Amino acid sequence: MRYYSCDSHVVEAREVFEGLEDRFGTRAPRVVHNYNDKPGDWIVLPGTAPVPVGRLGIAGNRLDDPKTDEKIARGYEGLNPGVKDPHARLDEQVRDGIVGEVMYPSLNMFTFAIKDRDVVSAVFERHNDWVFDYCSVNPERLIGIGCLGLPDVEIALAEMKRAATKGVRGFAIPAHVSPERPYHHPDYDPFWAAAEDFGVPLTMHIFTGETFDGGMPKHWGTPGGTIKGYTMAHTTVTNTMIDLICGGVVERFPKLKFIISEFELGWLAHTLQRLDHALYRTPKYAVDYLTMKPSEYFHRNFYATFEDDEAGMATRHMIGIENLLWGNDYPHHDSIWPHSMESLAKCFADVPGDEQEKMVWTNTIDLYNIDVSKLPVLAA
Repeated sequence: MRYYSCDSHVVEAREVFEGLEDRFGTRAPRVVHNYNDKPGDWIVLPGTAPVPVGRLGIAGNRLDDPKTDEKIARGYEGLNPGVKDPHARLDEQVRDGIVGEVMYPSLNMFTFAIKDRDVVSAVFERHNDWVFDYCSVNPERLIGIGCLGLPDVEIALAEMKRAATKGVRGFAIPAHVSPERPYHHPDYDPFWAAAEDFGVPLTMHIFTGETFDGGMPKHWGTPGGTIKGYTMAHTTVTNTMIDLICGGVVERFPKLKFIISEFELGWLAHTLQRLDHALYRTPKYAVDYLTMKPSEYFHRNFYATFEDDEAGMATRHMIGIENLLWGNDYPHHDSIWPHSMESLAKCFADVPGDEQEKMVWTNTIDLYNIDVSKLPVLAA
């Protein structure tokens, strides 16, 4: 059996942000060395606390180990080799027992929440060009996901056309947008139509939102900042999923493919069951032209990623085996790299081999039309 991670990450190089401060001033995200005398490299963004770059590329190290703090304090120099060098990354894949990765942003997860849309547009254009170049060393083993500046439809539409034409094979969009103009608003229809035409999967990843709080109540905190916020993070994308289904988006655009990424799975089976019943109880809160149950739209139009979710495996049939995508989250500190095989053996203890193969291989290969003839076969 071969393994392909459908939830990994790049850590954007300094060059993605260089020069933006000259153009936009402090409105733009920027990488600062030893920010306010704090050691290391920091991504500094308007409207939120700075984030240490070094923490986003230390897979294989524990946060409670003092030596990890030393690596983080080194900034870019402390990152694992393959984070910076795509050639080395291929070796790090082999070390983990996998043959390829679909890679989402790291630093630019936070850029989605910047209010200045001109800034977002400039950053994402740079990100998409950089990630395409990073992956060019082996585009079947390294699939870089672009970023699009929704909720600004005009900006996002233009960049999707530019980047998809160049060869970017999938895009991240905010996992949460303002309830004043949710994703089922007709303003978004030109974007959904174009995404359907290009055939590019659209991912809603944890920590990406129109606001840093993901729309959560203030007393919960933020998805990445508090115990409540992290535990309840899936509610941000649940809200979005319901808008896309019950607002008629996937009825109007049946070929769209959405990926709910890094929220794990255990919550999904009950959510789908409850959503079906909610539509029965209060149908007036959905469009009147739905032709299927919400869970059936999910099975047709949505995927969800997991890392090592035993609760998700226990309910996998209710969610749908064909809808599940495994990822190792490399190179983030929550990653199971370089122990993915041991972790999966535990998670898959009672899962038949044919079901395992779909989740770690077939579903991802089919979703991104990956040429398997160009992938290595690793020794057992």
